[in-house]
Amino acid sequence: MINTIAIVSAIAATLVGAFGSLYLKKGAKNFNLNILKQLKNKNFLLGVFFFIISTVLYLYALSLERLSIVYPLVSVNYIWAVLISIRFLGEKMNKHKWLGVILITLGVLMVGYFSA
Repeated sequence: MINTIAIVSAIAATLVGAFGSLYLKKGAKNFNLNILKQLKNKNFLLGVFFFIISTVLYLYALSLERLSIVYPLVSVNYIWAVLISIRFLGEKMNKHKWLGVILITLGVLMVGYFSA
């Protein structure tokens, strides 16, 4: 039986991680190699914070369930990233990108279904 809490935690980790990517992208506008200036880059710091939270959630999921179940869920991050980039960055999608999202979704569902 698959641990539902682990699955929810892993999927939450991917959502939080996708927001981490969003804020790193926003922070990249002001990025430079001066570490002291980066400490003032709020978007960069928020992105790092989200990635830390994402990692903690992912580690929790791994503590509850097998790697072969949890790791494929990481690919859900790509789906979140697409949706977030459309919503918050105004990025455009084409049919090939949507096909990729559909295939990722089917892959995650297949891993879940055949692992039960």
